[in-house]
Amino acid sequence: MKKETRRCITELVLGFLVTAAVTAMILFWQYETYQENLASRARLLLAENPAEEVFQILKEDGDLNTEEVQDILGDYGYEHVRDSLEGQRFLRNCGWTAGGAVALYLGYAAVVFYEKHRHKKEMEEQSKKAADGIARIREGDYRQDLMDWYEEEESEDRILDELDSLGNYVEMMEAQAQQEKQETKTLVTDISHQLKTPVAALNSCFEVLKNEDLTKDERREFEGRLEEQMQSLGQLVEALVNISRMETGMIELKLTEGRIFDVILEAVNRVWVKAQKKEIEIEMEAEDKLEDLILPLDSKWLCEALINLLDNAVKYSPPGTTVTIRAARMASFLRIEIQDQGIGIARENYHKVFQRFYRGDEKEVQKEEGSGVGLYLARKIIEGHHGTISLDGKKMKKEKGSVFVVQIPYR
Repeated sequence: MKKETRRCITELVLGFLVTAAVTAMILFWQYETYQENLASRARLLLAENPAEEVFQILKEDGDLNTEEVQDILGDYGYEHVRDSLEGQRFLRNCGWTAGGAVALYLGYAAVVFYEKHRHKKEMEEQSKKAADGIARIREGDYRQDLMDWYEEEESEDRILDELDSLGNYVEMMEAQAQQEKQETKTLVTDISHQLKTPVAALNSCFEVLKNEDLTKDERREFEGRLEEQMQSLGQLVEALVNISRMETGMIELKLTEGRIFDVILEAVNRVWVKAQKKEIEIEMEAEDKLEDLILPLDSKWLCEALINLLDNAVKYSPPGTTVTIRAARMASFLRIEIQDQGIGIARENYHKVFQRFYRGDEKEVQKEEGSGVGLYLARKIIEGHHGTISLDGKKMKKEKGSVFVVQIPYR
């Protein structure tokens, strides 16, 4: 049996019980009134002084029981209910009461059946509209005006709300898929552009080396260039692979409790040789208790991010300068500054430097080897630690060089 049918039967049974109970109460009250009137008539028939008896009746003194009343009235020929005017009135009132109860219940039943039919029709209409809406979603129409579907005082159209939510979700998923498709296309284009220059340089070197008329010194020179291009290409490919794996989720940062000081020290050691070749000093300013500071981090990838920052600082700083690392404990995060005395960054490029494959137009930047992926990769790694990376514009206005600021929360 359907839920709607069971509910309808329950309402009908409850309505019948309520109607029957109320009718029974009314009939009982009418019967009590009828009996009281009969008793009054019987007392008047027995009374020697009717006027005095009426006075006693009004005072409700000396009521007779039912058997006494029947015996008295029977002596005067009132043996049945219909024999008296009072009995006829009682039967007539009972008939009207019963008829009214039946009519009232039939009216109630009609309302119940009407509501059931109306609700069924509304559900059918809503189901049809929902099916039409799903069909339109399948056809690509995700934005639908559902306000016309609601009645003015309707509050249970959850299926319509869910349909609206479904349309928005499907639209969002399609937009996300389109965005991912565009990002993949852009990534492939960027990678192709980045690989074009070193591949062309390698091809040129190979073409020159095919010339048998080269002297030993010339051949050695081009072989050296070839080796340099191969190393640059290897570094570029490694960076591109890391970026691709990071963006596709193949690299998942595993944050575990670790000493941040050890990560910073490892990053310094990795760029120390390059700094020494340019006679650049790397200094660190930090509190003593920083050595024991424990943070949730992925030591391998966070070290990679700091290496990229330090490598940039050394690359774009003139010989004989200093790169300074400052670390300070703040209320809820660790602040790391990496400051150099190099060429600096124009204010309008503060955000661009963290974009993928971005390199400045300055001749000092262009003459250095680079792919424009180091700072981008550093940003992605630090964001994976729920931190931030930015440039300190206030310090860069007052002092020469760049100041990168990394903030990593304690938890």
